[in-house]
Amino acid sequence: MNTNQYTMGRVEWIMLLALSLLWGFSFINIKNSLDQIPPFTLVFLRLCIAFSALLLWCLISNKQLRLSAREQLLLLGGGLLSCAIPFSFFTWGQQHVSTSIGAIFNGSVPFFTAFLAHFFIGGSERMSWRKALGLGMGMLGIITIMGLDKLNNFDLTSLGQLSMICACFFYGCSGIYYQKFVPDHIDKTVVTTYTLIWAAIAMSLVSINIEGIPSFDYRLDVWLSLFILALFSTALAYIILFRLLKRAGPSNTSLNTFIIPVVGIFVGIALLGESLNSQDIFGVVLIFSGVAIIRNFDSLLKKLFRKKATPTKLKL
Repeated sequence: MNTNQYTMGRVEWIMLLALSLLWGFSFINIKNSLDQIPPFTLVFLRLCIAFSALLLWCLISNKQLRLSAREQLLLLGGGLLSCAIPFSFFTWGQQHVSTSIGAIFNGSVPFFTAFLAHFFIGGSERMSWRKALGLGMGMLGIITIMGLDKLNNFDLTSLGQLSMICACFFYGCSGIYYQKFVPDHIDKTVVTTYTLIWAAIAMSLVSINIEGIPSFDYRLDVWLSLFILALFSTALAYIILFRLLKRAGPSNTSLNTFIIPVVGIFVGIALLGESLNSQDIFGVVLIFSGVAIIRNFDSLLKKLFRKKATPTKLKL
């Protein structure tokens, strides 16, 4: 699509905020679900419920679900990189890390994307002094939150934080992978559906072998958190994401990088009584500053608020 057709009007801002809220609230639902569901089983159940909902959406919308063996193989790789592996790292890590800190680390994905894009995408995505500065500030922010003392004395909290950093690395890998290898002609909702299906198949092997067959004997509030996580923070969030990408474009959509950690921190403090110390706050400032530099935030804001022509109507 021509970027001249992208717009960031009232509807697009509402969609962006809705997407950020859905993903920002996922941290508290993961935390609550972990109260009774083991981490790998939680990832498996989340994926199963989400792909079932998206598959139903595809059938209702008459999406073309038939793909070649090569395309399925590519989406298998995507399912591992974008869902199975990072979901597992993040969910396991959140057992030992607060919701607020988890949200902060999630905001570091652009650093890994920028670093990997230099080697695997090239062109305009190559590392510049601006991106290198942003990357350095972001890494310094992560180290600040983890604490130099804990880097020398690893405990479960440190391992949880490291696990979340690994998840962000794989999220960065998945963005590069989809850009380079997954064909553009496949409907994005279909891509997501098969991505979740393959990820669920992979996690069924992991969760059953490590944690056994799920008992399903969970409290009502745990079931509620699980379904909210799967249906809203996964299935619905992806539907909104692809609509927003078509209407507003990838640069405008990337603004969720700034909003999601804010939502996650607010939820952790307001609903769980968590707190951030001065070291955490300084780390947050460094990470946000690094992301702003990498995203070229000043020029992005000018682009957002420049008057644009109304785009043609698009359907997902």
